[in-house]
Amino acid sequence: MSEIALVALLFLAGLLVFTAEIFVPSHGLLSVVGFAFLIGGVVRTFMVWGQAAGAVSVVGCLVFLPSFIVLAVKIWPKTRVGRRVAPPNPILTTADLSVPVVELSRIVGQTGRCLSPLRPVGICDFDGRRVSCVSQMGMIDSGAEVKAVGLSGANLVVQEVRT
Repeated sequence: MSEIALVALLFLAGLLVFTAEIFVPSHGLLSVVGFAFLIGGVVRTFMVWGQAAGAVSVVGCLVFLPSFIVLAVKIWPKTRVGRRVAPPNPILTTADLSVPVVELSRIVGQTGRCLSPLRPVGICDFDGRRVSCVSQMGMIDSGAEVKAVGLSGANLVVQEVRT
C-alpha cells in the first residue's frame, strides 16, 4: 500500500468514525477512535512528507473538527434524518397539563396558608383546596399567610403576606 493511500485511509477512517458517532450512541468512544485515526494520519504525514505537509494536515484537522461539531450539533437535528432520529420536543398546551390551569387561575389574587415550607416548592391551602405552589422569592415557612400572584406552568406562584 502506498504512503498516500495509507494517510488518506487514516483520515477517511477518522471522518467515517466521527460520522458514525452521530448515529450510534457510543458515549464518546467513537470520538476517541476518530481522534486516534486523525492523529495517526497527522503523524504519518509528518513522518513521510515533512513539517510543511504535517502542518497543513494539523490545520486541516483544526478546521474540520469545529466544523464537524457545528454541523453535528446545530444543523443535523434540523435535517429530515435528524428529526426522525431525534424528534423535537412537543409543545405542551394547557390541555396537556395534569392540573386544570383554568381552575388555578381563579385562585390568583386570593390569600391562603402554607401547609408545608416552600423551599421554593410546597403545598398551600386556599379555601380548603390544597395546591402545589412555588415561592416567588425566597423560602416561606409553614403556616405563613401567602397571596397567589400568578402561574408558572402547573404551579401557583405565591408570595408571603407581611402584616
